[in-house]
Amino acid sequence: MKRRALLSTVAGSALGLVGGCLGDSDESVETPANPQTTTATTDSPTDSTTETDTSEPEPDSSIGLSVVNEDDESHTLSVRVTDGDETHFDGSFDIGAGPGRGRSVENDLVGEGSFRVVAELETGATLDYEWTVTDEARHLELVVTSDAVLEPRQRVTPDLDDADLPYSFPDATDIFAPPTAKIRNRSDDDVRLTVAIEHDGTRFFEHAFDAATDREISTPALVKSHGTYVVFVEAEDGRTVAHEWHIPEKWAWPTLAVLVAEDGSIRVGCAWPKRASVHVKNEGETERDVTLTLLRPDAGDAGGGDSDADGTGSEDAVVSETTQTVPPGESNVAFDVPIGDKYQLTIETPVGSETVAYAACYCWNTNTTVTLDGGLSVESFQYVCD
Repeated sequence: MKRRALLSTVAGSALGLVGGCLGDSDESVETPANPQTTTATTDSPTDSTTETDTSEPEPDSSIGLSVVNEDDESHTLSVRVTDGDETHFDGSFDIGAGPGRGRSVENDLVGEGSFRVVAELETGATLDYEWTVTDEARHLELVVTSDAVLEPRQRVTPDLDDADLPYSFPDATDIFAPPTAKIRNRSDDDVRLTVAIEHDGTRFFEHAFDAATDREISTPALVKSHGTYVVFVEAEDGRTVAHEWHIPEKWAWPTLAVLVAEDGSIRVGCAWPKRASVHVKNEGETERDVTLTLLRPDAGDAGGGDSDADGTGSEDAVVSETTQTVPPGESNVAFDVPIGDKYQLTIETPVGSETVAYAACYCWNTNTTVTLDGGLSVESFQYVCD
């Protein structure tokens, strides 16, 4: 059992449900804190929307508590925050189906110190967590996982005043929102990671981070200029990954995601893992098999020592593959994206196959529609936050 999972149980209630809902509405955590219109690089997808990001650290020094739902079902969550005999928060609210739905519970809830956070889902899953607030760790997320387990995730912003950031170089266009790095550890063990970034052979950033299993580390803005960077990540046990981080001028809201996955592998990309899908229009009268294969082209990565099927360093690596039978009419075929990046997506059917460029990044995504009408036709659009 994962160490974090020990904090959650499905035994008797640790917190009685409290009547009444909070007034804040659900918000998505997959788009920037400043909502912008969504613009396609070719034609805009019809279902693209603008959403608000509650996952970013608060712009001031407030101490915040929020909830993120990574499950595809909606939930009712009760939360109590106490300090000895004093209750700082006691409430119950609904959170919409995810993944990527989130809401703020309260800002300036407590001061620095240690607090007990007890939470319970309507399913019976509970969390009893000691929340230690420090100058660096000032925000706690209560995460509903994809299997409806509660996990704590503290947001940590380390002091990197010794680094000359954000990095820029001459004759380059400035990025609208200079990106930060996010570091998560989904494995059972705490890991110390060293992250280094180079541009054109010049290493301008190197820092060691303690990636605990209940933390998400957010750095200050790292780079200011559109361009291509090489990111190196090394664990204390010698595992290394190198990733080519390409920030084109149309990408206004980039981010750098560094993940220690549940299996211990290190992944580097431009967004967290997610379930993506293509829309399929089967205009025939019979079922059809559709196979989706997500590939990392050899130009999409700088190589690295942690190469495997998750696509962290292999040339032309297959990072995800699924085959589903679709009925007549319209449906969606889902597939796994193990880390955000620029990929190629191959769609195969009995009547043909086609490969398209597929971006799965924070604020740089792809909308793909497959039509089966005796043959195969694919429409694919990449769109960015602008």
